[in-house]
Amino acid sequence: MGNEVLVTNEQTPIEIALHIDDQGFTTAKSLYNWLELNPTHYARWIKDNITENPYAEKEEYSPCTAKTSKLGGRPSEDYKISASLAKRISMASKSERGEEARKYFIGCEQVLKKLAESNRRTELERAKGIAVRQALTKAIQQSSENERMHGHAYSTYTDVIYKSIFGKNAKQLREEFGITKKESMRDYFSEENLMKVQNAEMLVSALVGYGWGYNEIKEFILNKSINKIAA
Repeated sequence: MGNEVLVTNEQTPIEIALHIDDQGFTTAKSLYNWLELNPTHYARWIKDNITENPYAEKEEYSPCTAKTSKLGGRPSEDYKISASLAKRISMASKSERGEEARKYFIGCEQVLKKLAESNRRTELERAKGIAVRQALTKAIQQSSENERMHGHAYSTYTDVIYKSIFGKNAKQLREEFGITKKESMRDYFSEENLMKVQNAEMLVSALVGYGWGYNEIKEFILNKSINKIAA
């Protein structure tokens, strides 16, 4: 499977290498040839890995006729095998290609671990964000700002925060990225930008608590470069 394998459709590199078809099957012959095993051991390999393999489910393989050579002769034994079974057999193979398969799947696992860790951090930031927004909402409610802004203080402060970080307010960001009102815009923020927004909200919450008014907070945030303050 090396660097020469390119993903040209929805199949993974190893599925392309194993000649997995649109129905999710390959043949024993194709797999055996890809593994570059000794041709004289094919019949025994079929028994060990397919027909007498206790871990191969019946629906994972079925007999089929192998193509004969141009010289004719008796067709050899062959089986259609599922992609799952082909992958398991390739990983268990004591060959160079088997080692390639094992390294490939270990690499896939490492990528998944990194994605899982990234998702975990994002979820933690979102959970933190809920607490931060609740604190900001409470600070606004305890001040006179929400009444003065006719109940729109939170969204107004949010627009100032977005403007200072992204150069655009919430409506402009939604229009630019095609985010509907039913969707949470924070789901589209990178981890870095999500942290900036949360830090800015904590700052605004503190300033509101200290009795600062909207105009004072707006001027402070926009003139003091919130990107530096919130980083």
